[in-house]
Amino acid sequence: MDRATEERFTRFLLTKAVEAEEKAGIDYRKFEGLLNSQGSEGAVGRLISRADYSSGFLKLLEAERVDLTVEALVIESEWNSHFSTSLRQHARRKLQKVGYVPKEYSALTGGASSGSDSDRLPVDVLQRATPEFIWTSVQMFESGYVHHPFGTSTTDYVLISERGNRFPPMAVFGVALSLALDGERIEPKHFSGGESSPCFQLLRAAGYQVVAKGAAVDDEPGGPPEEGWEEGRELWKLHRTRERAPVSKAKKDQYRRRNGKLQCERCGFDPVEEYGTKDAEACIEVHHAETLVSEMKPGHKTSLDDLQCLCANCHRLVHRLLARSRGGNSVLDPAFAYPD
Repeated sequence: MDRATEERFTRFLLTKAVEAEEKAGIDYRKFEGLLNSQGSEGAVGRLISRADYSSGFLKLLEAERVDLTVEALVIESEWNSHFSTSLRQHARRKLQKVGYVPKEYSALTGGASSGSDSDRLPVDVLQRATPEFIWTSVQMFESGYVHHPFGTSTTDYVLISERGNRFPPMAVFGVALSLALDGERIEPKHFSGGESSPCFQLLRAAGYQVVAKGAAVDDEPGGPPEEGWEEGRELWKLHRTRERAPVSKAKKDQYRRRNGKLQCERCGFDPVEEYGTKDAEACIEVHHAETLVSEMKPGHKTSLDDLQCLCANCHRLVHRLLARSRGGNSVLDPAFAYPD
């Protein structure tokens, strides 16, 4: 687990520990200390791997709340994918020996059992289609190498890609969600489209336009950053065509997932820690480390690993250094801020 994931896991465990203290007299502070000293993932792994039952497990068994044991919590919650198959099998055997039959968590239902005749996925599952997965899905549609059960768009809307191509929004989202859920098959029955749907909200939050078929498309959202910017409107338009928000959001999302937080890859600056607010992430911008915007040829394909997350100061310095090394001006020199 990365740091952010482990923090979420710790909060989940401590919430359950409060309930365990109320129902079975489990020592909350002792459990919290265990998590702090060993790390949540390590502590839970050690408790489950024991051949015998911990004192906490026995107290919960006596109180008929086996569902609050770490063995049950891991198997019946979204955290099961973070533990090995062998460890989960050991946890299942321990539970079954005391007469408790655990219900394996499914990413498709968002819980241990569906408990409903509806095939719709809960919002918290849909939200796992983050900007990184949505951007990757769009690149698959751009390449033409994508298979899905959605067919052509069944709504009156289309998604506009960075290159201006139009794709069925529900199909794009379905593929993105499948990627986020490790290849689970996602079908039209699992979610809906439309203006108020989480599907459209998440696609737009990833930086894409989802518009009614036949509607005019805003090809320069936001307009130039300043009146009289020295590179002028044409270079701003060039930039906006090649540096749209989706790839920026996708890179930032990827960096958060891999590192637990967003910071400058060059100087290590952590804006959230410095300013004490999540909004400070706006200080981090996305830079093409491999190819300058001005040197990109038509049809240039960008990989997220070609990009860097830099603080605004480092980003400007890098472009200035690149401009000098080429004996001219970088298209983004002297000042530019990527859209968030």
